[in-house]
Amino acid sequence: LWAGFAGSWLPTLLVLLRLTKHLLIGTVNAAAMAMQTGDFEEAEDLLQYTFKPNWLKFTYHGMYYFVKSTLAFRKKNYKEAEKLSNKAMDLDLQDDFKAMLYLQLMNIHGTRNNRVKVKEFYDKARKLNVSQEMVRENIQEVGQMLKGTHPQQKKMMGKKAQRSMMNQSYMRRNRNKRR
Repeated sequence: LWAGFAGSWLPTLLVLLRLTKHLLIGTVNAAAMAMQTGDFEEAEDLLQYTFKPNWLKFTYHGMYYFVKSTLAFRKKNYKEAEKLSNKAMDLDLQDDFKAMLYLQLMNIHGTRNNRVKVKEFYDKARKLNVSQEMVRENIQEVGQMLKGTHPQQKKMMGKKAQRSMMNQSYMRRNRNKRR
């Protein structure tokens, strides 16, 4: 009996380590990589193997909810996407990750044309210390869109519409001063 156990302790230890890794990290990394490559069905299938997202450690707990939120957003289930993003926001996460969640929430509320919420989330995201350049650029683009100075918005409007908008805002300012 002892000779049989002596030869099998290493494979048993490896199985236990893989099981522990699955409980602590889950399949979130693989799902996020599948989502980045555009295979959203595979990402959803992989996330089904994470039985208890509360058991996930590190930032994987928040990443799980972020990926689920993104998948719900793609299915146009905006209420579920917002609920999952808010669940992730309640966790103690790094600023870069919170900024990505704020971008997700801006996206959700932008589809609903809720400009007030988008502005609120933009202000919160702008205050974070974001180190990833791509996330920082996305936040700046949202700011440009809110101000109406994004290059794509200018191209879409044309010069006549821009002059008209400038004249209207100028007239509006003067009207407020008279009162």
